[in-house]
Amino acid sequence: MSSPEQEKFPAEVDAETTVNTAAVMTDESLDRRVLFKIDSIVLTMVTLVATLEFLDKNGLAYAAVFGLRTDTKLVGQQYSWLGSIFYFGYLGALLPCLYLVNVVHTGRFIGALTTLWGITIMCMAACHNFAGLATVRFFLGIFESGILPCFMVLQAKWWRRSEQALRTALWYNTFAGIFGGILSFAIGHINGKLAVWKYIFLIYGSVTILVGVIVFIALPDSPATAWFLKSDEKLRGAARLAENQQGQERKKFDLSQCLEAAKDPKYWVVILFVVAQSITNAGITNFNPLIISGFGYSQSKTTLMATPQAAVAFVAQVVLSSIVLFVPNIRCLLWMLSCLPALAGAIMVHTIDRVAHRHAALTGVYLMGFYNVPWVLCLSLVTSNNAGTTKKTFASVSVATAYAVGNIIGPQFFRSSQAPTYHLGIYAMMACFAIMCACGGMYWALVIYENSRRDRLYGKSSQDTQQIIDEAYSTGDTDGKNHNFRYSF
Repeated sequence: MSSPEQEKFPAEVDAETTVNTAAVMTDESLDRRVLFKIDSIVLTMVTLVATLEFLDKNGLAYAAVFGLRTDTKLVGQQYSWLGSIFYFGYLGALLPCLYLVNVVHTGRFIGALTTLWGITIMCMAACHNFAGLATVRFFLGIFESGILPCFMVLQAKWWRRSEQALRTALWYNTFAGIFGGILSFAIGHINGKLAVWKYIFLIYGSVTILVGVIVFIALPDSPATAWFLKSDEKLRGAARLAENQQGQERKKFDLSQCLEAAKDPKYWVVILFVVAQSITNAGITNFNPLIISGFGYSQSKTTLMATPQAAVAFVAQVVLSSIVLFVPNIRCLLWMLSCLPALAGAIMVHTIDRVAHRHAALTGVYLMGFYNVPWVLCLSLVTSNNAGTTKKTFASVSVATAYAVGNIIGPQFFRSSQAPTYHLGIYAMMACFAIMCACGGMYWALVIYENSRRDRLYGKSSQDTQQIIDEAYSTGDTDGKNHNFRYSF
């Protein structure tokens, strides 16, 4: 016979056993143990998948350094179009992803997409012209489309709101940037029968397939179904989610929650930010090694010299996201401040003579690594500030849609006739860094206004644990309907 307290938790947990729920709620050592297990299993798998996805995607830029453009006879803007075509496939697959992410087992969906992605990336090695490359890139976009929405949904399923920024900083993009240059340098020394750029895709793709199969088997959907948690740990995991006040997961699509999200001005600020950030992402992902090669470095040296930018991004993301754990409601401020070094870096790349002052120009390239920090902070705010299963999914897919649009637009600013300086592309990045900073300020102002409005109408938000559990797990309300919900910033 279950206790009344237990009935506040998901049925999957109740079915295991009867435990002392009150003790579970107050056991801090248990909380630390649960978090350690979640980070060890879930965060490790998510980080590994994200690293391989970005490594595979960045492989195009390194392949270009090692002769892909020459071997496949690319001319004019065809290389830039390879960057954009990927996101046409990505964008086209997002609508079915909006439904699938909301109703299927998230871990298995990620594993299946990753496996298909790995198979497709290996096909890049068989391409010998623009048509073949464009076709494969289109399908790569289709298979990656569900990854970002799934990861954002997973964050809300596994971690507290205060913990999400650091986890995003750990899994998003940086490891791929660091290891991409080093691995490409190593692969560049393979003396085989194939062109070096083909080995890049064959090696990356085969590893991705292996990881996809492991993730499909081993990544659980939520703490309630986690194979690595004991019964009391599952209860504690459920309690941790209840404290987010983001609603019990419900495998049902609710259109009203989508409409609620679309009416929120914060939603549109995020969309504008993501488009601007993704334009800069397209430039850095597809053209960063080509810009550095214009400084006069050899092919092998270029791949190594691109690595420190990702290291700058990683250190900045982790350090600033760690501050969020100890200083509440500082994410928007850090979002705005981190745009400034990236803007300064773009100005340096544009204005400094890269021949006379090569090291100074290279420093500007590395400073642009800060572009990732506001993105990580924004993603964590999107997952923190949207409650309700469908609303969280809709917000995540919307971010992915804006991400695709920005990445379609971005490469077109980099004109082949302007290589290797790419003046128009650098101008676009400068403008986008400024827009990103302004969006951080707008989001901050909107959140403070809404929190103040709710305090005036409903009083200060209750922190009573039992009330949190009642509202989060019994009603499944969205943040708009839960008057106790206060937005993070």
